[in-house]
Amino acid sequence: MKTFKYISAFVILLGLSSCRDVVELDVEAAAPELVVNGELSDKENVYVQLQSTAGFFNNDDFEGIENARVSIFEDGQEVVILDESQTVSGRYEANFKGQVNKQYQIRIEIANDAPEKIQGTWLSKLDTLRPVPEIDSVKQATLGRNTTPQAFFEGEYAVMFFGDFVGEGNRYRFKRQLNDSVFAQEAFLISDEDFDGIYFGQGLFPPINVYGPFEDPEPGEEPDSLTITIQSVSIDFENYLNVLLSQVQTGSPFDAPPAMVVGNIYNADDPSRMAFGYFQTIGINRNGLRYQP
Repeated sequence: MKTFKYISAFVILLGLSSCRDVVELDVEAAAPELVVNGELSDKENVYVQLQSTAGFFNNDDFEGIENARVSIFEDGQEVVILDESQTVSGRYEANFKGQVNKQYQIRIEIANDAPEKIQGTWLSKLDTLRPVPEIDSVKQATLGRNTTPQAFFEGEYAVMFFGDFVGEGNRYRFKRQLNDSVFAQEAFLISDEDFDGIYFGQGLFPPINVYGPFEDPEPGEEPDSLTITIQSVSIDFENYLNVLLSQVQTGSPFDAPPAMVVGNIYNADDPSRMAFGYFQTIGINRNGLRYQP
């Protein structure tokens, strides 16, 4: 009798596990939204990438927006119209660089054949191209032992020497590139609120450790080459980048809830309508080194 009960229970469980209904959810697709990303600097040619968002269940990449008119305004005057790329859909570029202490804005005009929420004229918030200090040098430094607590390991490191401009309000973003690879999802941002006018690498202030320890190359391979880029950024872009990274660097139950990542592009007819993405106006300087084993 006991065996019969076990068999009956097994048959019931088997039946429950095999009786599954497929539930199809009828989720209304959201209308495509505008995505704008671009950069104007004092060292490199300006570019803008226009795209439209895809549906949640759509695995395709964002679609480029073509046949738009994209122009740059400098101190309130239109100075250049960007050319549409013939090879990258939705990319617009021009042989134009900004000037320090000038104020810039982009204007985007999208035709009526685009999705309804994307049509019309879009503007970026006014932004000033701020000066950026030189990276005087990037040098190789040896750490002869592991630290306690073990924050650093014995080996060869890259350290950066640079000085902040006098006057509070400067914000810098550092980007690292090792050989041909840029470090992804990285926001090395500093503000001079606590170190106005300080030179890193002199007196009480050591140079900033930017990478390490290096790995020795395999036989026949070249040693690693490191490039450091410093950018002058606005407080608005700093806030935008911090919110953006908080959304992509997740995985803990204590993570902040998702938030709308609002950039600096708005609709000219309805400024409360914002596009996704950000158009940066930045000063740039670079320096680097090749690892010496």
